[in-house]
Amino acid sequence: MSTMRELTIAELDIVSGGCGGWQPQHSGGCHPAPSCGSQVSLSGMIGAYAGYLAGMYNVGADYFNHASCSTIASAWQNVGADMKLGYSTTASMSVKDAMSFLQSTISSIQGAQSWGNCGCLLAENTISFPASSGGGFG
Repeated sequence: MSTMRELTIAELDIVSGGCGGWQPQHSGGCHPAPSCGSQVSLSGMIGAYAGYLAGMYNVGADYFNHASCSTIASAWQNVGADMKLGYSTTASMSVKDAMSFLQSTISSIQGAQSWGNCGCLLAENTISFPASSGGGFG
């Protein structure tokens, strides 16, 4: 049986895409020190999260609708593509506009579901992402 160990900073950067390293500070505590620094856009991360929500919703909708294995596999692959699209769409927006983009995605998801009187889910339709353009990978 192998033993577990802490990852090195270099390993953290590799597995996190360069944004997960931790470096000890002089006070003895650890504080996040991502190597990607200011290159990451907060509004872009909000858009990536919207893409994640849309992509994962579409995966769930495909399962709910008993889609074929190839359709479900494609939906899983599209999660990452939707995250990238969300990031690039919102990276240069203000945070307020990115939050509106996220809310639009959430509204699309809510509008694609049908609920019964007893609170049970009756239908899930897949959504387009981004919602406002009517296109996307979802």
